[in-house]
Amino acid sequence: MDIKALFDTAAQDYDRTRPQYIPCFDEFYNTALELIPHGRHAHIKVLGLGAGTGLLSGLVAAAFPNAAITLADISAEMLSKAKERFAENPMIEYRVLDFVDEPLIGTFDVIISALALHHTPQDKLKTVFQKIFGALQAGGYFINADQTLGTTPENEEKYAQAWLNGVKAKGCTDRDIEIAVERMKADRTATLQDQLNWLSEVGFVHVGCWYKNYRFAVYSGRKPEGRLV
Repeated sequence: MDIKALFDTAAQDYDRTRPQYIPCFDEFYNTALELIPHGRHAHIKVLGLGAGTGLLSGLVAAAFPNAAITLADISAEMLSKAKERFAENPMIEYRVLDFVDEPLIGTFDVIISALALHHTPQDKLKTVFQKIFGALQAGGYFINADQTLGTTPENEEKYAQAWLNGVKAKGCTDRDIEIAVERMKADRTATLQDQLNWLSEVGFVHVGCWYKNYRFAVYSGRKPEGRLV
């Protein structure tokens, strides 16, 4: 499935459906925000990887008004929506980028991602983590809020049922559920433990998972001080 085409199509309704599709939306996004260790007025450079319409980046911009934020996404349509969101913010830049096959340009204090990396084939995700590591300043942080794969088929089935129960409780329509299930066919999710292991293997320290609700997890790692590459 063509990820770019998938999200070009999804852009129009993305902001409307996202809170419904994530049963734990507030805790999920707020945990990622809370993991950024800088003071409110810090002048930090932030990369939003797979930033989409800028949901998480919007929280970062509000919490850190002096942050220079680059939104990178494979979908120009998603970034077009982000430009509408941040029309009055001169601190935001935009970059159409396929982070799986293209390099990450620049260096950043924080790299954030939400619900993007699970579209990366498992055999390429560790390489993406290496790119992220290389694009961070020494001492920089990578924070990812994303979906994880169940460690067994039985656990994955529990994840799926919990998600279905959650979105129905939020009032998600049958049509929106059908669209979400179809979109999930593009998922290439890895287990949480595999992802944490790969972060450690590429050089991140203080790797940990700070929030988990069935398939939804927020984890982070830090590039060691003194490491330039």
